[in-house]
Amino acid sequence: MARHRHREPARIEPPSWYRTFDPAAWDELDPHEAAMQAGNLGMPWPDELHRMHAERRWAQAKHAYRREHPALAEQEFAEIVSAERQARERERRA
Repeated sequence: MARHRHREPARIEPPSWYRTFDPAAWDELDPHEAAMQAGNLGMPWPDELHRMHAERRWAQAKHAYRREHPALAEQEFAEIVSAERQARERERRA
């Protein structure tokens, strides 16, 4: 009788822009941020606020990428669940 081995699916590696936030890559204003700057009444736009919006644009792009690549989304979800299980197990043993 042949043994069937359970094989883990190959790990999916997303592109580098997905894994690492690069502020320069997300520097272009979107309509939301442009409207906020236009309504700022000539006051300087804080750098930290611009970075927050760049991180938001990056997160939105990552979300769209996951929707286009459901296997990656499933892999990430499984990793989150596994990490939570391991943390609970460590907590239970402590």
